[in-house]
Amino acid sequence: MSSHAFPGTNKPSQYRSHPSGPSLKPRNGRWYIPVVAAIGLGFGAYNYYTQAQARHEFAILEEEKRLAKNRELMDAYGSKDSLEDVQQALEKYGR
Repeated sequence: MSSHAFPGTNKPSQYRSHPSGPSLKPRNGRWYIPVVAAIGLGFGAYNYYTQAQARHEFAILEEEKRLAKNRELMDAYGSKDSLEDVQQALEKYGR
């Protein structure tokens, strides 16, 4: 059988592949979406970590304030054995 029997086998010379072979140009487009996604995930993880750290530090400060207030109240209501102790506690609590 000749090569003329099958359509498309007798291509003109302008459609032949390049004589040096296929192009070795890298295809960067297929890496674009995964790289951008990885950068986005890294940015989100960093933001989450810093916000969690800030929330933790804020909670520690609030707990220290609460404990200081409790210590003041315990000092104010110390013995409660006499009327003077109760009056002193009311003065401290009333400020």
